[in-house]
Amino acid sequence: MTLGKAHGIGDVVISVRPFADYVAQFALSDPMLRGGRVLDCPGGASDFAAAVRNMGGHATSIDPCYGVGTARLTQRITADLTRVLVWTAAQTDRFPIDEHRVWCHAPAWRAAADAFLADFRRDRDENTRHYQPGALPRLPFPDDSFTLAVSGFLLFTYPRQFDVDFHLRALRELLRVAAEVRVHPLNGSAGNPYPMLETVLGRLAADGIRVDLISVPGQSDTRDTQTLRLTRR
Repeated sequence: MTLGKAHGIGDVVISVRPFADYVAQFALSDPMLRGGRVLDCPGGASDFAAAVRNMGGHATSIDPCYGVGTARLTQRITADLTRVLVWTAAQTDRFPIDEHRVWCHAPAWRAAADAFLADFRRDRDENTRHYQPGALPRLPFPDDSFTLAVSGFLLFTYPRQFDVDFHLRALRELLRVAAEVRVHPLNGSAGNPYPMLETVLGRLAADGIRVDLISVPGQSDTRDTQTLRLTRR
């Protein structure tokens, strides 16, 4: 059934977002992806960083889930993707479904998960350290390690789990390691704008950070039409 009121996803999930979703949601261009070092934080089970490397760029993913073995990680990804599909099927005003009442983006997300797991296994076998365990608000990188950091579906997404102080520390940490930071979405998982967004952005602006909002298509959720861009002046 379709719920009359949008509801959140609950506990934090390992998100499985395809490369094409990243490009649309973060308003990314080929020169941005090929011309510098990119950080995906949290990387989840996305094939984004692998796709960037395949096109000749440099990308690193960091996520606390990378600290477990491949078998356990695969189980967690499968369970979380199942939870996402149940959640989306109950809110067809936000997430279009097919004739089988399955979210239309499900095939792309499954393919992205498969590509990620294959690359994750290769990374572990070859010790290339493209996937590193770690979590905001403390990252294991020196200052200015990256030209761009993208952060999707964690900040602003779980307003009950993470307070304003966490958001500020996390965003400042991303700006410490990257010259530019892009964050998507600006709504919680229930589809409502993050209630303390103006407070967070005002404090960052007071730090001397340039704050811009970019209009983007609602790629996975029709309500998520803005991306935050932060740059050090």
